[in-house]
Amino acid sequence: MNLRTTHETYERLCTAAGTAGLTVPRYLIESALRDSPGGWSLRQQRWWVERLDVVETRLTRIGVNLNQMAMVANATGHTPDGLAAALGYLSRVLEELGRVLAAIDPDRSRSEEP
Repeated sequence: MNLRTTHETYERLCTAAGTAGLTVPRYLIESALRDSPGGWSLRQQRWWVERLDVVETRLTRIGVNLNQMAMVANATGHTPDGLAAALGYLSRVLEELGRVLAAIDPDRSRSEEP
């Protein structure tokens, strides 16, 4: 398939594709095949994926720390000093995850029962 554009349009396509980490042909294909005309741009999609990756990493680290604290508590019968702080951090990360998911899918938060 051949495509004719002005030099300015081609430069804009190259810039947008580069920002999205795609080739120009792949960028055009993905842009054309979005679910709806009002759908997210590739940049927006990638931004949200990065946010979810950050939250996932934090949850994994918290899980490892809580697991280690549970092992200490089980072995000694005493709860580690950092347990309250770790649980507070977990609570904040879960709240952040809730905000991210609500922004991605606003209908999700309305459909859930309290």
